[in-house]
Amino acid sequence: MTLSRLAFLAGALATSLAFMSGAGAQETVKIGAAVSLTGNFAREGNLLKNGYAYWEKLVNEAGGIDVAGKKTKVEVIYYDDESKPQSSARLTEKLITEDNVKFILGPYSSGIATATAAISEKYKVLTMTPMATADSLYHRGYKFIFCPAPLASTTLDPMLELIKKLPSPPTTVAIAGPDDLFPNVFAGAAQKKAEALGLKVVYNNKYPKGSVDLSSVATALKDANPEVLILTGYVQDSIQLVKALQSLKVNPKMIGFAFAVGIPDVLNALGPASEDLIGVQIWDPAVKYKGPLIPDADAYMTGYEKTFGSKPNYITASGTAGALALQLAIEKAGSLDPVQVRDAMLKLDVESFFGRFQFDQNGVDAKASAVISQVQGGKAIPVYPTEVAAAPIRYPRKALE
Repeated sequence: MTLSRLAFLAGALATSLAFMSGAGAQETVKIGAAVSLTGNFAREGNLLKNGYAYWEKLVNEAGGIDVAGKKTKVEVIYYDDESKPQSSARLTEKLITEDNVKFILGPYSSGIATATAAISEKYKVLTMTPMATADSLYHRGYKFIFCPAPLASTTLDPMLELIKKLPSPPTTVAIAGPDDLFPNVFAGAAQKKAEALGLKVVYNNKYPKGSVDLSSVATALKDANPEVLILTGYVQDSIQLVKALQSLKVNPKMIGFAFAVGIPDVLNALGPASEDLIGVQIWDPAVKYKGPLIPDADAYMTGYEKTFGSKPNYITASGTAGALALQLAIEKAGSLDPVQVRDAMLKLDVESFFGRFQFDQNGVDAKASAVISQVQGGKAIPVYPTEVAAAPIRYPRKALE
C-alpha cells in the first residue's frame, strides 16, 4: 500500500472519528449547577448536589432523557459558589456563556437564588430552584425559574389546617420566633392563615436573633396561655425555648415547629420532651406518592442510600424532584429549547415520588404542600395530610415535665 493511500485512509479515519465524536456530543445535554460546597451553606449545598447527582445517575442509567423519541444523556457541570451570592451569579453566567449549558439546577438559599435568577432570566435559560422558597423571588415577573417546593408563606398552612380538623379543635394560638427574614415570613403568614380559619392569635412576638436565654419569652407565653404554640425559629433557639417552657411548666396542648422535628438535634437535645412535637417538612420518606423514574419514596430511600451511604432528606429529595420536573418538561416539549421547555413546564400535571408537579405562571408549584410529622416513639411519623399519614396525630400532647 502506497504512502499516499495510507495518508488518505488515515485522513478518512480521522474525519470519521471526528464526525462520530460530534454526533456523540449532540447526544448529551449539559446542565449547570453552582451550589454551596464550602462556606456557611456547605452542608445543605452538598446535600442538594447529591440530590441532583442522584437524578443524573438514574436518568443516564435509563438511557437519558427522551427528546422527541431520541435518548439524550445528561452531563451536570458543578461549581462551588462558596455560599456567596456574587460568586453564584458569576458562576451561573460562566456556565451559560462558557460551558454552554442548556439549563440550570439552582443554588441553596433564596438569597443566593435571587442573585442567580437575574442571570438565567437575562439569557432565558430555564432554572429549577428547589431550595429557594422565599415568596419575593417569584413576585418579580421572572419567567424562567421554577420551584417544586411549597413557598415560605404557605409552609405552615397544613399545620393550621390540621389544627382546625382536630376533634374538639383548639381556638387560641401563639406564635413565637426570632427577628429574622424567614421566621418573620412564617410568623406573618401563620397569623394571617390562623385568623382566616377563625383561630384567635393571643401572642405573636419576636425575640432577638441569636438569643440564648428565652425565659422571658416563656414567661410571656405562660401568661398568654395558648392552646397551640407555633415556633417559627431555627433549630437551636427553638430547642432552648422548649426547654424554657419545660422549666416553667408551660404546657400548650400542641407545640409545632416550622421545620422537621425528626432530626437528631431535636430528638437528642429534648429527649422524652420531644414526644408529640409536630413539625413541617417539605418531604418525608413515608409519603405514598408514585411517579416516573423513581417509583416511590421507598425506592428513593433505598437507591439513594445505596449510592451515597447515607439516608436522603427533604433537601436531597427536593433537588432530585427539581431535576425530575425539568426532565419531564423536556420530554413533554420534545425539545431542548428553553422557551419550549418553559411552555411545557407550565402544562405539567403529574405525580412524582416527591408530590404533584403543576406550575403557575410565576414558576410556583400550585400543588406543592408540606408534610406534618409528629414525634411518636422517638421518631417523626407523618400525620397529615391524610393521604400520606402513617399514623393518627396524638392530641393533646403529653405535658412537658
